[in-house]
Amino acid sequence: MTPAYDQIRKVLLGYLSTMNAEGLLTRALREAEIDPGRFTLDDLGAILPSIERRARLYVEPSRLPRLKADLTALGGDRLSFHSKVLPIRHEADISTARVTAKDVCDGAGARSFVSHKVATAISELARNIVHYTPGGSIEMILRRDPPERFIVIATDQGAGISNLAEVLAGRYRSKTGLGRGLLGVKRLADRFHIDSGPQGTRIEIEVHL
Repeated sequence: MTPAYDQIRKVLLGYLSTMNAEGLLTRALREAEIDPGRFTLDDLGAILPSIERRARLYVEPSRLPRLKADLTALGGDRLSFHSKVLPIRHEADISTARVTAKDVCDGAGARSFVSHKVATAISELARNIVHYTPGGSIEMILRRDPPERFIVIATDQGAGISNLAEVLAGRYRSKTGLGRGLLGVKRLADRFHIDSGPQGTRIEIEVHL
């Protein structure tokens, strides 16, 4: 195990039994696909949501904020943001993106309706990529600097949206539901920006946690 692993373990032992602390840390690393023998504090942002989510099963609610603060202190500036990119090409990728977004939001302590908003928006963005383009990706960024927020960047290699102004104004309705889906994403977001052209489309949204 690495020094970073030992540091995280030491913090967890202040709140959990040895068995639960080690089990929780092992599962968090496995979920993030991180080798314990190569773990560094640069990886803390990738496992923190899982640790926080699982810690709720063992730690009294009144002590959870302190545990989060202790873990965050270890990461320092490393935890200002955490990014994850998912390829989107097939129907199964839509579900994967939705579940991943909800897990990250829940792990960050987001309220349930916020997690639902993010998951719904990502489902719509992923569905648009799968149904209307050759493929693309969705990047999920958790920003912890105030205000805590979840940023989603969806990009594709499609032909662009020719009637974008009508879509965003709510005046366009396709038989496939493209206009309705994009308009729904815009309404769910605290910030929405889209660039679309012959080389593809890039949509960036932000939802405050």
